[in-house]
Amino acid sequence: MAWHERKYAGSALRLAGLVLLALAVEVGRHIFATADPTAKLRALPYLMGLIWIVSLSAGAALAVLGRHLFDQVELPARWRIHVLTRDRSAALGSRDAQ
Repeated sequence: MAWHERKYAGSALRLAGLVLLALAVEVGRHIFATADPTAKLRALPYLMGLIWIVSLSAGAALAVLGRHLFDQVELPARWRIHVLTRDRSAALGSRDAQ
C-alpha cells in the first residue's frame, strides 16, 4: 500500500494544502506591503514572488484534491503511444510496397 492510500493521508494532504495557502497569504502581504517601484531590482522580490506563486498553486491543488491528486486516470486511445510489433510493422510495410 502506498503512503497516499492510507486512512489519514487525505486529511494530512489537505492540511498541508491549507498550510501552504496560509504561507502564500503571508508572503503575498509582505510582497504587496513592501512594493517600491523606484527601488533597484534585486533577487529577493523575485524569490518572494516565486515562493508566493508556488505555495499558492500547490496549496490550492492539495487543499482541493487531497489524496485524489494521485489517482490514476484512463487515457483515451488517441493519446496513448502505439508501438508496432515486428510482425505488424512488416505486414504494413509489405502492404505499402504493393
